[in-house]
Amino acid sequence: MAFIGSARKWRPQRFEELIGQEHIRRTLSNALASGRVASAYLFSGTRGVGKTTTARILAKALNCESGDAPLSEPCNECSSCEEITRGSHPDILEIDAATYTGVDNVRELREGLRYQPARGRYKTVIFDEVHMLSKSSFNALLKTLEEPPPHVVFILATTEIKNVPDTILSRCQVFEFRRISTSVIAAHLSKIVEAQGRKMDEAAVKLLARMGEGSIRDAQSLLDQVLAFAAEDPVSSEEVEKVLGVPSGSIHKALVEAVIERNGNKALTELKGLFDAGHDLKLFSANLLEYLRDCMVLLSAGDEEALFDVAASEIEERKQVAANMGFAQAHQAYSILQGAEFELRASDHPRMTLEVAILRMCQIEPIADLGALMEKFEAMSGGAAQNPARAPSSKVETLGGSPPPAPREATAPATEPSAGEPASGGSPVAQVEAQEWNAAQARRVWTGAVEALRSTRRSLFHGAELELETEGTIRVVLAQENRNPQNLDMAQEVLPEIEAFFREHSPWSARVEIAGVENGAHSRTGQGAGETNNARVRKPDENEEAVIQEIVDLFNGKRVDIRQGRMRKSGGNSFA
Repeated sequence: MAFIGSARKWRPQRFEELIGQEHIRRTLSNALASGRVASAYLFSGTRGVGKTTTARILAKALNCESGDAPLSEPCNECSSCEEITRGSHPDILEIDAATYTGVDNVRELREGLRYQPARGRYKTVIFDEVHMLSKSSFNALLKTLEEPPPHVVFILATTEIKNVPDTILSRCQVFEFRRISTSVIAAHLSKIVEAQGRKMDEAAVKLLARMGEGSIRDAQSLLDQVLAFAAEDPVSSEEVEKVLGVPSGSIHKALVEAVIERNGNKALTELKGLFDAGHDLKLFSANLLEYLRDCMVLLSAGDEEALFDVAASEIEERKQVAANMGFAQAHQAYSILQGAEFELRASDHPRMTLEVAILRMCQIEPIADLGALMEKFEAMSGGAAQNPARAPSSKVETLGGSPPPAPREATAPATEPSAGEPASGGSPVAQVEAQEWNAAQARRVWTGAVEALRSTRRSLFHGAELELETEGTIRVVLAQENRNPQNLDMAQEVLPEIEAFFREHSPWSARVEIAGVENGAHSRTGQGAGETNNARVRKPDENEEAVIQEIVDLFNGKRVDIRQGRMRKSGGNSFA
C-alpha cells in the first residue's frame, strides 16, 4: 500500500477531533443541533489550521444519513460520510478558486445549483483559496451567495481575508481560525509518534512543534521527514536539527555566554561557524530572540513550564544562563537583536548586519540600579543628621562667603529629643524648670511648639536642625527638601506662633530665625532688611561622595551646585 502522509492519515473526521479550534467546533455543532444552518460560511486563517478539514466535516454533518436532519456530529460510518471522506460524493463540490477565475465558470456553477441534490440533503460548494477569484467572478457570485436555492450551502476558505471583497464578507458567517499553540501541536505529534510505534525525545517534539509555527499540517509534514531520516529510537533533538537545518541550541547558549563575558571574539567565532554551515541567519536571530525572551521570563515570572515552548531540561539550562546575565542586560541584548532582525529583511549584507549587532551586545555596560543608589544616598544623608557618630563637623561653609556661625553641638531633628536626653514621661513643656538659658530644655519647648502647629505647617520643620548656643536665639536650618522658596516663605510666616509659644510656656522669650531667609521678611530689631541668614552647607563624607560619584558616572553627567553658582573641577568631572 502506498505511503500516506501524517497530515492526511491523521486528518480529523469529526468536530470533536478538531485541534485547537474549540470556539469554531462549539459554534458549528450548536448551530447544527438547533437547525440554524446558514447559506454561506467563510473560514479564514493561516495555512494548516483546519479550514478545509472543517468544511468537509460540516458537509458530512449536513448530509449524514444516520438522522433525518443535519446532525451536530457526523456518524462517519454511513455511505454519505464515507463518500465525502473519499471525495466522491456527487453533491459535494470542492473547487480550487485559483483555476476557477472566469465569469463563465461562475455562470456554469449557478446553472448547476438550480437542480436538487442527487443523494444528500444539501449541495455543498467548498471554495478553497477563494481570494484568488477575479473581481468579475466575485460580482457574478454575489446574488447567488446572498439568496441561494434552499438546498445549497457555500463554504469559502481563504488564507488572505483582506483580499476578499466586503460585499462577499457581508453575505457570509465569518469564522477566524487561530494559530495552534505549540503545546497542543506537541501533544498531537506525540500521539502520532506513539501510534506508529516510534519514540522521540520531548525536546525533539517541542522543536518540531515550534518549527510548525502554529500550523498542524506543517508540523506533521516535518515529522514525516524526521522519522524517515532517523533510523534509531528515540529520535533526539540533534537529529531534528540536522534534518531540518536548524541551528543547534548549544550555539544560542554559547553566544549568550559570550555576550555575558563581553567576549566579542568568541561570539564572532560562533557566528562564523553558523554562517559556514549555511544556516538561515533570519531563523537563527528569531531563535536567539526566543532564547533571550525565555531568560527574561525566568528572571521575572518564574519557571512554570506553561510559560515556555521548550523542554524542561532546556528550561533548567536557560535558568543558569539567565542567573549570570540579569534582566537589564538580557533586555538590552533583546532590543539590539530585534532591531538587527528588522534590518536583516532588507540588508544586502546579512552576515555583517548580524555581526555588528552581536558586537554591540558584547559591549553592553552593566546597568546600575538607580533606585537602589538613590535609596542608599538618602539613607546615608538622613543618617548623618540623626547619628551623632556621623554628625557634621562644626566648620560650616556658608553662602556668599560670609564667616561661619560659632561652633555648636551636634543636633538632632527638631521633632525628636536628642539622643542624650532622658525620656520624657509627659509634655515637653512640663520639664522646663531652669530660669537661665538651657539649650536642652529649649529644644524640648521647641518640640512642643512644633507639635502645636497644624499638620501642614508642622511638616515644614521635619528634619530641621537647631542652633541654640546663643541665648534667646533659635536658628533653624530646614531640611533640604523644605528649602524651596515657597516652603521658606511659609515657615517664615509661622515664626510668630512659635515665639508666642515660648513666651507662654517657657521662662524665656526666644527669637527664631530661618537660615537662608532675609530677615526683612519677618520684623527683627537690630537687623536691616537686606541682611541674610545663610543656610548651612554640610560637606558630604567619603561614603556619600562615593555614592554621588557613582550616580554621576552612571549618567556621564556633571554635578551642579545651585548654591555656589560657580564651576569647579573634581575627579575629572565638571561641576557647575
